[in-house]
Amino acid sequence: MAEVKEFSTDVDGYPSSHSTELLAQIGISVKLDRALALNANACPELIARLARSSDKQTLRNIVLNPQTPTAILLKLAPKFPGEFFLNPVFDLLLMENPSLLFELPVGVLKNILKRPDCPESFLYWAAKHGDKSHQLALVSRSEISVELLHHVANGPHVKPAEAAAGKLLTC
Repeated sequence: MAEVKEFSTDVDGYPSSHSTELLAQIGISVKLDRALALNANACPELIARLARSSDKQTLRNIVLNPQTPTAILLKLAPKFPGEFFLNPVFDLLLMENPSLLFELPVGVLKNILKRPDCPESFLYWAAKHGDKSHQLALVSRSEISVELLHHVANGPHVKPAEAAAGKLLTC
């Protein structure tokens, strides 16, 4: 088994991510990889190397890390849509690219729409502009406003419209 070298830590107790020694340590310890993936001071090169990991928790931590480069975030978003949504840079990505919701894979947005902490603006977007799968995800929420149900019920997609109308009848 390879020997893990000692290295300095930053103020949070995480290994210092700017050390070239850390790049050599990737893959030796899953526990270290997971900690590095969460380190908010990790450099892009370190995150890019960690993104090649086969460890699911390491990849999940990368998606939660605000330092993760956008390309890596978007690549991992379909596997970890909830974590993608919780990443602190998510709002900044939307400000930089307002059409991001249109560009995300359908599964990512569907997952976000089902979350109880989904922003209301996303719900309205899905009701007015979403495709059939977005609207079905919206209607499947346990809590949804009557106004949103009316938008979907009067929309162009048959299955979501029927589901919304059925939910309106039970309200």
